Amino acid sequence: MNLRHMHALVYDLGLFTENALRLLRDCASVKYFVPWVDAFPEPFKAKIGEGLDGMERIVSFEEHLDAADFVFVPDTLCAGLVEWLKKHDYPVAGAGAAEKLDRWHGRQRQKENGLPVQETHRVKGVTALRKFIREHKNYFIKIDVFRGVEESFRHIDEHQTEWTVDRIACKLGPYKEDVVFVCEELLEGMEPGIDAITWEGELLFPTACGYEERGSGLIERVYRTEAELPDAARWVDEGLAPEFKKHRTRFFYSAEFRIGPSRTPYLIDPTIRLAAPGVAAIQAELYRNYTEVVYGLATGKKTAPVITHKYAAALALESQDARVGWVNVGFPKEMRRWLKLRMAVRKGADYYCVPGFESVGTVIGLGDTVKEAVDLVKQRAKQVKGKRLTMDETGLDRIVDQIDKGKRYGINF
Repeated sequence: MNLRHMHALVYDLGLFTENALRLLRDCASVKYFVPWVDAFPEPFKAKIGEGLDGMERIVSFEEHLDAADFVFVPDTLCAGLVEWLKKHDYPVAGAGAAEKLDRWHGRQRQKENGLPVQETHRVKGVTALRKFIREHKNYFIKIDVFRGVEESFRHIDEHQTEWTVDRIACKLGPYKEDVVFVCEELLEGMEPGIDAITWEGELLFPTACGYEERGSGLIERVYRTEAELPDAARWVDEGLAPEFKKHRTRFFYSAEFRIGPSRTPYLIDPTIRLAAPGVAAIQAELYRNYTEVVYGLATGKKTAPVITHKYAAALALESQDARVGWVNVGFPKEMRRWLKLRMAVRKGADYYCVPGFESVGTVIGLGDTVKEAVDLVKQRAKQVKGKRLTMDETGLDRIVDQIDKGKRYGINF
């Protein structure tokens, strides 16, 4: 498929700049938009993607819509836009109506579609949550929709959790009794995930499964056929397929699940968007025909990923300075393809991450063995420089241990 004459338009929320840039390798142009308008705008979100290796940063999405050959919407919270574009016959790749932000709703659909469900409680308001943590131990607590208030956290006992609840109450102020918490039983076992593409409920092969250690890294294995895929991953995909079919979803998705000695997979978090930071970074290079895949999702031309490696690894780069200030990221020119920056700009010859997020980027590596992929990542990561830049290489070693343990539960790797 020759896309050299095609013009892509990307609507992002700032985290998938590199996936937009990847399209430029095969298209005539890529225009990149991140919403930035505010009553008192600052030059941060309006700059994400600016000057980045030939990609054009635009300040208005609508003005460029009719000139685009296809639209790519990689992130969540954009279902309304994606469905509007579909309704008006714009070729668009995005999650659309399948993007269910209500976790409680998701658990009900999960049960209806035959997936196992761990003990789960819906708790409304901080007062009810305080009562819940007094009476229960060993749960994961998640906030519906507004994850910016607090990421999902582990509740061991009241003493460990009360300060987190205090912080949430302070942030929410007068709305602290309105927010909904989903509290899920903390299960023993391993936590692998499937990182895939659905075509209206059909799983496209080859696909991948992997293990992630948050804030550290990710290791993935490619599965070329349904017969190769672990039974647990197939079970999870088949449980999600009816929703994808109902909404005619053609897009990327990821789903982490918990599995133990019973080999029964309990779905943790389905993500109907690009998964970040490691998965999306890996997919941009693991899929040799990445642009063709995205174009096919937008236009209805079913295109299976072309993958030549069996394994991939990613190492997360973080800087606490990036939360409040610009961080310059330095690296050798030949490393550019293997370093995927987040919320990035280029000014002259220098690359910077826009203030507001400690996640700076991801270093990736592909290989035919786990060791090859991991060693490449570690070698490359040593070449990246930045103010107070941190990385946890030992996290990849811990994932290798998880891979070995997971084999006992049927996760062939």
